[in-house]
Amino acid sequence: MDLSDSPDEARFRTRIRDWLTETLPTLPWPEPARLEDKRAFWSVWQRKLFEAGFAGLSWPAEFGGAGADAKIKAIFNEEMDRAGAPERLNIIGEDFAGPTIVAFGNDEQKHRYLEPILNGEQIWCQLFSEPESGSDLASLRTKATKVDGGWKIQGQKIWTSRAQIADNAILLARTGGGDRHKGITYFLLPMSSHGVTVRPLAHMLGEAEFNEVFLDDVFLPDGAVVGEVDGGWKVAMGTLAFERVGIATGRVNTTRAVNDLIEQVKRKTDDEGNPLSGKPEIRDRIADLYGRALTHYLIGQRVITGAASGQPPGPVTSIGKLYFCPLVEDIADFGLEVTEFGGQFGLAEDADNADADQQRWLRLAYQARGTAIAGGSTFIQRNIAAERVLGMPRN
Repeated sequence: MDLSDSPDEARFRTRIRDWLTETLPTLPWPEPARLEDKRAFWSVWQRKLFEAGFAGLSWPAEFGGAGADAKIKAIFNEEMDRAGAPERLNIIGEDFAGPTIVAFGNDEQKHRYLEPILNGEQIWCQLFSEPESGSDLASLRTKATKVDGGWKIQGQKIWTSRAQIADNAILLARTGGGDRHKGITYFLLPMSSHGVTVRPLAHMLGEAEFNEVFLDDVFLPDGAVVGEVDGGWKVAMGTLAFERVGIATGRVNTTRAVNDLIEQVKRKTDDEGNPLSGKPEIRDRIADLYGRALTHYLIGQRVITGAASGQPPGPVTSIGKLYFCPLVEDIADFGLEVTEFGGQFGLAEDADNADADQQRWLRLAYQARGTAIAGGSTFIQRNIAAERVLGMPRN
């Protein structure tokens, strides 16, 4: 594992840092708060990334990317985070759907879908999870029935992030019987298709980031199939591998979050005017979080180093996710304590009365609980580590 920048990596870091310094002030700030209002702002941002050659960094150059390895992409994410750049609204498209189409799609699919992902024209969502079929993905019941020229899709998906603003989706549906892993097919679905209904689901803060999606006799042509009919499980595992690398290396920059928490502690005093930073119990908790954040960073570097050398994502991504989720929960919960958020974590009705710092930690606290389920639940990740790392039997 190499933690230092090579000369090429150092040059790239300087390049992206200088570009961010020059470009961020040109965006039409402020960024909208509501998801439905973010698209126009995000499209401007994505177009600038695309024109500067920073979109799809890890994609092959022949498909509009830069052919960069995982370490370059990690440097890009670090510098984006450091500069306070806008969030990427199309993570599903750029990090999951696009690489899957590159790896498994046919020429027509690559020509049709890849560039609009990178240039900001199209946003994607992921139609995998279903009611009673989340972490046990192979138990899905959405059915695709063969008809003349294509397929009719019937079923329901849930917990679909950003479906209400998505143009396209990656979709799993059952097309065959027998072995449940062999009877699944991977489709590309235009969200404007007749029979698609999106119903937003409000989360604990009262916002609708997730959605239910109902598929009522939705027609998809044969050309919507990615890979082989009944062979979608292999394609889906490729998509989930891309997702778990992202989670293991950190959708949240834990080191930055802890450093921000340290700065808040330095500014705070107790009821008697004594600085919080002088209290032993506070210092102990900060030291614990800082050490754990550093460990998480090193786990991420291990994943990135392996990916950069061509190794496929392995069980270390599950270990990274297992370490990451409780760490983010503890950072956010301590942030709420430090900012004195009413002494009550979890009361969404109090969120409107929270200041900016409290809002940030509250959102992170909710996000952390959701991340423990996303990309394979904690229980699934423990099974992977137990079986593939420790060699324990499935029974």
